[in-house]
Amino acid sequence: MRKSKVTLPIILVIIGLCLACVCLGLGMAYFFGDAIISWFSPTPPPVVVVPATRTPTQANITPSAETEWTVIVYSDADDDVLEYSMWFDVNEMELVGSSSDVNIVVQIDRYAAGFSGDGNWTGARRLYITRDDDLQAIHSPVMMDMGELDMGKPQTLVDFVTWTIQNYPARKYALVMSDHGGGWTGGFVDATSSSKLSIAEIADALDLIRQNTGVDKFELFGFDACLMGQVEIFGTFYPVSNYMVASEEVIPDYGWAYAGWLAELVNDPSMDGYGLSQAIVSTYVTTDTQLTYARATPEQIQEEESTTTLSAVESARVPEMIAAMNEFINVMASIDQGQVAQARTYARSYYSIFGEDVTPPYLDVLNFAQMLSSISGSAEVEQAALQLETAVTSAVVAEKHGSTMSGSNGVSFYFPDSEIYQYTEMNDEFDAYGDMLSIFLQVSSWDEFMAYHYTGVAYSPEDGQVLTPGRSADVVGPGASELGVGPILISDTEITGDELVTVSTTVTGDAAYIYTVLYFYNPDTESYWIGDITYYIADDMIESGGVYFPDYGDSPIQVEYEWSPTLYMLTDGTHEAYALLEPAEYYNADGLTVYAVFGIYTPASTGTPVDAMLYFDADGNYLYAYAFPDTDNDGASTPAEIRPQPGDNFTDYVQLIAFDDNDEPYYDYVASEDVWTWGDVPFSFFAAYPVDGEYAVGILVYDFDNNFIEEYAYINYQR
Repeated sequence: MRKSKVTLPIILVIIGLCLACVCLGLGMAYFFGDAIISWFSPTPPPVVVVPATRTPTQANITPSAETEWTVIVYSDADDDVLEYSMWFDVNEMELVGSSSDVNIVVQIDRYAAGFSGDGNWTGARRLYITRDDDLQAIHSPVMMDMGELDMGKPQTLVDFVTWTIQNYPARKYALVMSDHGGGWTGGFVDATSSSKLSIAEIADALDLIRQNTGVDKFELFGFDACLMGQVEIFGTFYPVSNYMVASEEVIPDYGWAYAGWLAELVNDPSMDGYGLSQAIVSTYVTTDTQLTYARATPEQIQEEESTTTLSAVESARVPEMIAAMNEFINVMASIDQGQVAQARTYARSYYSIFGEDVTPPYLDVLNFAQMLSSISGSAEVEQAALQLETAVTSAVVAEKHGSTMSGSNGVSFYFPDSEIYQYTEMNDEFDAYGDMLSIFLQVSSWDEFMAYHYTGVAYSPEDGQVLTPGRSADVVGPGASELGVGPILISDTEITGDELVTVSTTVTGDAAYIYTVLYFYNPDTESYWIGDITYYIADDMIESGGVYFPDYGDSPIQVEYEWSPTLYMLTDGTHEAYALLEPAEYYNADGLTVYAVFGIYTPASTGTPVDAMLYFDADGNYLYAYAFPDTDNDGASTPAEIRPQPGDNFTDYVQLIAFDDNDEPYYDYVASEDVWTWGDVPFSFFAAYPVDGEYAVGILVYDFDNNFIEEYAYINYQR
């Protein structure tokens, strides 16, 4: 789907992870030790329950008198990646348990071919959560054994929440949906049926629940799922809730810190949704049982928190936030759309569910506005950005983000490049943005603006309607540029030992990012393997809202750097081999970046392989890992952070340029023969000498609509 303007042999290099979202991830089998948090001891409520057995039957339910709170958790653990972690979340809830003022009710559906612990039971169970200290098994009473359910079906959500409200009435209700998430594309995938819930289906389900129960609003509605902290999501569900909690970024495998915030609720059931949302955000990561039980150090917990975000929004303030965003959009429609594309490219972005070969389409609303104000220099844009900032900060009642998530302010939005816009809006096999978000888009001008920005139709926002562009509309990216790369000049083409060579060229056009690339020719396969790629760091950088981007200056841009004969090796402490470390984040003012290796992760517990990405800091230290399943094969993944355990293994993908029978180049990737295994020594990478052979040194340039061009020259290296 990429657009190239070059003759060179490549269809390029930062491959589609096909990630997006949600999260929780793979579990940790190393939780063995003494019990924890003995200070939780609420009084059980007056409800008749049946003790859990390995073959439960439906319990007789005596509805309790109306309590202060009922917390309802829809836990779709029917997934080979997420099952363990979501099962553990229920154990974490049991460290607190229900009380006379707080009911905690869970429906969890397990996966038949995943985690085998706790009796290896499968299917769905409705549980009334009671307190115990055993983190190795769920002991809460099984109120109903539902057998196998399709958790990706709206009626399943309707049935469970309706049943819970009717049997556990309360003055205030909190509904938490836990599983994979992908922002506006939906989530909550049932692996057994390969179905998932769209945002429109969830909205319809909540309307049915309100009709069935007479409950007007949930006091709190939360997503323990990746990438759901979008204005599109908040703009859909504000009519049915008082407060909402979600994350702009991927959520770690262990999810919310259930023991932490449930303890605060049980200890003070008089709190409202404002107080509960504050508790959920403040306890996130730092008090999580999986970390504290594993005796993680403060430094390890800080590292865990560094890549995370979580925010709480007051629903009553959402219409004001959308109105301020509309005013900003009106101003944005009147300026140079090339500047808009620049701001889109450089603003704080989050994990791309559409893969890394496209510009990440999920952006922080405020950081984008700040970026556009800085780039445009427009007084009107600056004023509209300030008004938007006031509205967003008023709506966001709690927000936290880690040290690597600067520029996060609690609310993201969808702004794709032209390729993804065309894919999601003009593809009969994909549920279009407009079709999924009618509640939000009837009051938002964003659909009209994107149609104007990419198809050139007149910008004419109207309330009460949703604009979906025609399937045959011509899509043009305003950030596109006529890029050019001059001949690659190398000081020496016969390199030996540690010899440094100077590489230089001239780049013309509007360059968003410039990379240096190294290809190795493999005579056995008659293909070029991508050996290394990294950012060409500009002499100057510009900062906006805590996010840094390159300032290459005006075209033509003079590019010059020294290349030292270097490739990188991945090691598990025992096995080491060459691997492609790709840059995942541009340098900030401290000279830091993140690198990633694309490959196949196979947990020892299930033996089920899944595509994944391992992330490392610039010093080669392992940071974290994401898996990115695309269960329904629609081209949008639902990422999950995974926590590898001893015995799990990883095989990298070799990315290469091969040639067909007509000598035409095409991009491909294949699994290598290398296998790295997690053990006592953390994964890491280190610099190493290349193997002897022929290489191509290249310069790769992207414009502001993700078009690219590259040029290269050949060298020979001998150690």
